[in-house]
Amino acid sequence: MKNLPIKTTLLALALGSLGMLSTAAQAADNNRFGYGHDARSNSVAYSHSNHRGQPDRFQSKQFKQQINARQHRQMDRIQAGKQSGSLTRHEFRELTREQRHIRTMERQFLADGFIGPREFRQMDRALDRADQNIRAEKRDYQARNHRGHNVWSN
Repeated sequence: MKNLPIKTTLLALALGSLGMLSTAAQAADNNRFGYGHDARSNSVAYSHSNHRGQPDRFQSKQFKQQINARQHRQMDRIQAGKQSGSLTRHEFRELTREQRHIRTMERQFLADGFIGPREFRQMDRALDRADQNIRAEKRDYQARNHRGHNVWSN
């Protein structure tokens, strides 16, 4: 009868240690796939892989929706600037060319089937620059006359 409590205690210790080992293994697995703290950069790092090492399609879909929504708003602002006369023909062409470049970049990034976090950040920076360019061109006080020429030029 003395063996039963000893066996029960040993079994409980073994199960407890297995639980702790599995928790440590899971934490190491999460760090391997980029979730958690990245010691090299002192920041939280995110990977474009889920816990099985597959691309995170849901996150990619969210990235794509955010990019498309921003581009749509920017094109609306460009069209409004053209209609109001605050953009010249040349400015309109340059801004739409920039939007085409961003769409081309998006298509290239989607060639592998998803947009990763690094690609999203690159596109986000390009969209930020486009925002600044639209704002600057609409506020540079160049006006068009009824034929589309600059009023300020000779």
